[in-house]
This record gives sequence, structure tokens and C-alpha cells, in this order.
Amino acid sequence: MTTFQFIIPIEQMSKGQKKIADFIMKSMERIPFYNENDIATKAGVSISTVSRFWEIIGFDNLKAFKKHLQEVQYSTPAIKMQQVLEQTEQHIVTQMIESAQANLTETFQRINLQALDQAVIALDQAQRIYVHGHGSATALTELFRFRLNRIGVQVHIMAESGHALLESLVHANEYDVVLFFGFVRKSPEATVILEQAQIAHYRTILITDLLLSEMINDSDIVIQVDRGERDAFHSLIAPMAIIDSISISLAGLRGKDAMHKLQQLHDIRKQYAALLPK
Repeated sequence: MTTFQFIIPIEQMSKGQKKIADFIMKSMERIPFYNENDIATKAGVSISTVSRFWEIIGFDNLKAFKKHLQEVQYSTPAIKMQQVLEQTEQHIVTQMIESAQANLTETFQRINLQALDQAVIALDQAQRIYVHGHGSATALTELFRFRLNRIGVQVHIMAESGHALLESLVHANEYDVVLFFGFVRKSPEATVILEQAQIAHYRTILITDLLLSEMINDSDIVIQVDRGERDAFHSLIAPMAIIDSISISLAGLRGKDAMHKLQQLHDIRKQYAALLPK
């Protein structure tokens, strides 16, 4: 499935431009078969608004945008890796660190601190916390559980995909929170998590690199990060920074209880140091 990240923030677009952007994100795979009249009709705007839209997002016209979508569609993991290797004569470590710095800087510009604070409070008040990630984001679910378990907060990692996801989701209720990572596109699992939230009334926290998505509108709390260009190598450095920020903030909110759990960990490490060395 092809996706696209707009070069200007959605909130800076006009009402008509937002309608077009929303339609594009929801109908990306069908865009190659549409002309400007089709898009105008389906988005509910004038043809002139559609014609001006392409230049706003960095393209000469609809034809150029379609060509870009075709190129992105065939950007496989191997191609992304090759692009990294061929991009510069710098040492790979230098390149990756500079890229990570750019991701963090962009994330700092995007981050809504109020949303982050709301997420911490929701997690603190939750009876149970579930976390879901797909693909490379499964590493983030493990990190999230590790960080929170250390301060005495139990986290349930949901199955990555398939019916097994429902084994956890069926237990979530209005006292719980489901935090999930939604990168690149809205996955079937994200669809189920959000639809079930309307029935079971648990709160949802979305960590995403998308600027426009149905997930953003449907989630209770949204934390936006940057992972690099859509068809480039995607780093996890920014979402990892968010996880660390949440865990530290949650420890501060829980105060003595969190510190006591960390002290217990320190004491038990000393007790079994001879049997279980680092």
C-alpha cells in the first residue's frame, strides 16, 4: 500500500486543500486511475482547487504526483538500504547519527506536549495497559514494557497480527488503555483496535509518523514523531525517545512507589549477583 507525507503541515492547508489531502490519503491506491475532475467530485471541491493543489505539495501537476506514487510503490526494503549506502561518501555511522538528529529535531517540532502529558496521566490511571506494534515496531513494544515494568507498571504486549490479537483485546474495558504504534499506514490491526474501542470504551494512545490519517481522528491521544522520508530508511530513534520520556514522566508521577520498585530491583540484583552476573 502506497502512502504519502505532505511537505506542509495539514493544519496550514485551507479547508478545500484539507479535503483533497484527506481524500488522497484514503484513496491512495486508486489515485493513478483518477483525473482531476474525478478527484474534485469525490473530494467535494472545484477543479481549480485541485489543479492548484499539486504545486502546494511540491509537484508540477497530477501527472507528476502519479509518477511519484509509482516510484514510492516499488521502494522495497532492499532499495531503501541501497539508497542509504549510496547517498553519501560519509561514514555510515556519521550519516545515521545526522539522520537521527534530523528525526529528533523534526519530532520536537511536531510534538504536542499536552498530548504527551495526557498520555502519561492516562497510563497512570489505567487498570491495565496493552501495547501493540507491527513489524519493526514490535521492538518498541518490548522497550515500552521493559521501561514500565521497572517502575512497577505491568504492560501486556498484544499479538502482532491475526486472531491472536483478539485474545488480549477481548479483556480490555473502560478502565484500560491501549497504546499502539501506527506507522506508514492504517493496518488491519489498528482498525480493529480503534473499532473495538468504540464498543469496549478503553482509551487509545497512538504514536505515529503520519500527519494525516483516519487513525489520528479516531484515537483519544495522538503523539506524532518523525522517522524520515516516506521512501527512505526508517529510524526508530524518535519513538524510542518518546517511550523513554513517557517512562520517566510516569516514574515522576508515581513518586515513591516507582522509586521503591527501582530500589527493590537494585537490592535483588545485589542478592543474586554471584548467581546472575551482568
